[in-house]
Amino acid sequence: MILVGRSQNKLDAQAKEATAKYHVEIHTIVVDLSKPEAAQIIYDTCQKKDWIPEIAVNVETPTRILKLFLKDMIQRGSSKVLNVSSTAAVMPGPLQAVYYATKAYMTIFSNALWCELKDTGVTVTTLMPVAKAGYEGMEKGELNVTASLVGAQKIFMPLSPMMPKKMLMNNVYGMQLRGSANK
Repeated sequence: MILVGRSQNKLDAQAKEATAKYHVEIHTIVVDLSKPEAAQIIYDTCQKKDWIPEIAVNVETPTRILKLFLKDMIQRGSSKVLNVSSTAAVMPGPLQAVYYATKAYMTIFSNALWCELKDTGVTVTTLMPVAKAGYEGMEKGELNVTASLVGAQKIFMPLSPMMPKKMLMNNVYGMQLRGSANK
């Protein structure tokens, strides 16, 4: 497993915890995922041993990373990808429109790749959102993993694709006003 982030100290702590818990080998790469060269830096490292940053982190960089790595993964015939999305991916997000849109992109992109790669030995799982459930779901090759849903989320998640968009948006808008979007 490879963990990527901006802080070596945080990556080391996460790697230590995950290694102890899941008994997996973990490598860390320190890089700012909002930088355009991040995907190439990650790829090169592995081969050797506001608004725009949110799109870069949640859309552009993960897409570039997979564009670089998928050929190698397919060639190996056995790899697992865990992309981090959110329960926000399945509904409109007033007051956090860009975040919701980037998470929708990640889910749809990952789901399409899961289908395209189904006979290659490579699986793509989308985490929505807890790490342990995501890791276990990835190991099983699951399509989407949703975990730790609370309150109204438990109702909205399975129903949101069938709900009228205006009604759904108004409900999400109300939750956002009562929650962290207003802080």
